[in-house]
Amino acid sequence: HQSISTPLIGMGQPNLTAFEPAFADELAAMMRWSFEHMQTPDGSSVYLRLSTRVIPQAVRDDDSWESDALKGGYWLKRPGPQAEAAIVFSGVVAPEALEAWEQLAEDIPGLGLLNVTSPDLLHRGWSARKAARWTGEASATSHVDTLLSALAPHAGLVTVIDGSPGALSWLGGVKGMRVSPLGIDRFGQTGDLLDLYRTYRLDAEAIVDAAAELFLEG
Repeated sequence: HQSISTPLIGMGQPNLTAFEPAFADELAAMMRWSFEHMQTPDGSSVYLRLSTRVIPQAVRDDDSWESDALKGGYWLKRPGPQAEAAIVFSGVVAPEALEAWEQLAEDIPGLGLLNVTSPDLLHRGWSARKAARWTGEASATSHVDTLLSALAPHAGLVTVIDGSPGALSWLGGVKGMRVSPLGIDRFGQTGDLLDLYRTYRLDAEAIVDAAAELFLEG
């Protein structure tokens, strides 16, 4: 059956760092980081949420993406100046997110495509920054703050994950952005993966519809 709660478990379990790679080179970078991290005095267990689905791999010009990927996310398609929307995905739904981005890029100028490689690390960094306000401790801007600062203040987000939509929908709270979240809230169906994605509204068409919903509500 479809796994629903595992992304949330990865975010909420203490002493655990959770990653959800979309591409093989991301997985390789995460494994290198994990083997070092687990052996440090303040290290922890590492959870990699993987899939057996075969997907086209990202074509890279360089490895500049890697540092941000190990912090929890990076722009697969960087937004234009004051972009009004972004598609945010995690893991194996990368092909659907990219297909939707290609369909919408001409209609939504500067549309960004954000690959969240670790909802856990993004949320952890954001929570630490917020907590620092009350403890009086100095805290640098969180990585998710930096990522979303590339968008206009009134921008909208379409989030999509093969799991509970709650794993990404919280991103709207970082800067008060509108969110149209897609994910799985039930299980028990069997069938071809593409048919299941269509049923659960995780396909490119659903992402395009969710983007349209953002602007209709705005």
